[in-house]
Amino acid sequence: MKDQSIRIIVKKKSGHGGGHHGGSWKIAYADFMTAMMALFLVMWLISTSTPQELKGIAEYFRTPLILGYNGGKNISDSESPIPGGGDDVNKQLGEEKNDALSQNEIEKKQLEKIQMIEAARKIYDIFEIDEKLKKLAPNLIIELTEMGLRIQILASDDKPMFDVGSATIDPNMREILRTLAPIINSLPNKITLSGHTDERQYSTGDRGYSNWELSADRANSSRRELIAGGLDSSKITRIIALADTVSLNNPNYSKDANRRISILILNKTAQEYIEAENNMTGIDFLKQTQSISEQ
Repeated sequence: MKDQSIRIIVKKKSGHGGGHHGGSWKIAYADFMTAMMALFLVMWLISTSTPQELKGIAEYFRTPLILGYNGGKNISDSESPIPGGGDDVNKQLGEEKNDALSQNEIEKKQLEKIQMIEAARKIYDIFEIDEKLKKLAPNLIIELTEMGLRIQILASDDKPMFDVGSATIDPNMREILRTLAPIINSLPNKITLSGHTDERQYSTGDRGYSNWELSADRANSSRRELIAGGLDSSKITRIIALADTVSLNNPNYSKDANRRISILILNKTAQEYIEAENNMTGIDFLKQTQSISEQ
């Protein structure tokens, strides 16, 4: 048997001073810290931004080059928090101008709200001082809504305002409307006037004269009384017939309270919307209808 020699192969690693002494990890760590800083920056930005600003930022990051160089309307608008866009990408509109405009609008809305609250307080004061009107105060509901100041004049067992099935103004109703007229007229805002009925139906149902016509007649009777009391007729922008479709649904009032009138003193936003709708042409209406159906 021949001797067999055993060869041992030893592999040696070329050393570079130890793995933990290399510099490659520093680059990875720096990338990680940069990403974390960007994440926290985005989180802070989201937490402090308004919904309008978030929308603008989202649009910018979706298509930044298209919006920036092709005149994207969103980032060239004064409402956008991101400057630039339009014909000149160096424009500095964006957030700074938007803040000024927003502050101005906020101040106007606050002033308008104060005026309406003052009008409500004035109504309460008048109905508290005058002994005759004081007895009618429980027939009023005055509340500030998203569309403006709403004044509802309700019927009660001893103060009907309207008889059942009638649009004839009760003396109590006349007293209330003529007291409200100069207060409403002192405000720059326009109003809508809505008529309501209780749940009682005519024997002919909706085929003939119905609660729809009755509620419209009640609203128009109230309109005439307001004008007689000093209200400028141009302040009335809509007369609305609601029949028995909008119930009070309040356990503190009987069903008779639904025989009522609602006067809505419109805030600027609601007034502009209604006026735009009133001025809409047939073509505009069809376009809007088509736009809504496509959404």
